[in-house]
Amino acid sequence: MLGARLATAAVAIPLLIAIIFGGSPFWLSILIVVLGSVAIFEFMAMAFPEQAQERILGVVCGVAVVVVAAGSQAPGLPLMAAFSAAIGVLLSAVVLRPVDLRAGLQDCAVAWFGITYVTILAHFVWLRHLPDGPYWIGFVVANGMASDTGAYFAGRAFGNRKLLPRVSPGKTVAGAVGNLAAAALVGALAHFFVFASHALATLIVLAVVIAAVGQLGDLCESAIKRAFGSKESGSIFPGHGGVLDRIDSLLFPVAILYYYRVLA
Repeated sequence: MLGARLATAAVAIPLLIAIIFGGSPFWLSILIVVLGSVAIFEFMAMAFPEQAQERILGVVCGVAVVVVAAGSQAPGLPLMAAFSAAIGVLLSAVVLRPVDLRAGLQDCAVAWFGITYVTILAHFVWLRHLPDGPYWIGFVVANGMASDTGAYFAGRAFGNRKLLPRVSPGKTVAGAVGNLAAAALVGALAHFFVFASHALATLIVLAVVIAAVGQLGDLCESAIKRAFGSKESGSIFPGHGGVLDRIDSLLFPVAILYYYRVLA
């Protein structure tokens, strides 16, 4: 498993660097559309394994919203229009099809949740359009990778006490501490090598906060998988699972970092 993870990272990391720091945000938008579309498919496949019509409708609406979101420079009117259209289509399907209305509305709510959840991914594109955006994307991605690594090795070495076994039996308290410690190191390194104009304490706190939120995002996705009876969201990345398994700890952090940069 570790060998597969390293092999995947050896391919993915150089590609990510080239896309993030490339001259145009266009390629990042394309990447987000691809990842978002696969993530939508994974979610709908878990949510509606035996309901082909619901699954197809959810994928179509979800991909459309992701395309609009990733094609925008910031959240705004086009995205709100896409969300409104998607919920209109989903609700219309409940009204027009001869299904139990309560069950239909529950399916609609599940599909809508999945679309909204995955569309958080578009914050990467919106962050890219801000001043120093590529460096802040690098910060959140590096923080996610380092904190995951810290959690892995700390959990392996000292992980006797489980963190939240009913949601994710493999996660430990030691792993959570290792996650935050690695994030603090990333924050310090970011100050010395990239963001010298930002206070050391600010970057360390920011890194630790988004790492903690990233762990929460990881647990949330674990809860989603357990609710649907799935071990992994997919198998597109050898040793890493599906797209949702890879982006779960980045969705909330990139959103927080984007609004921090907009409002700070």
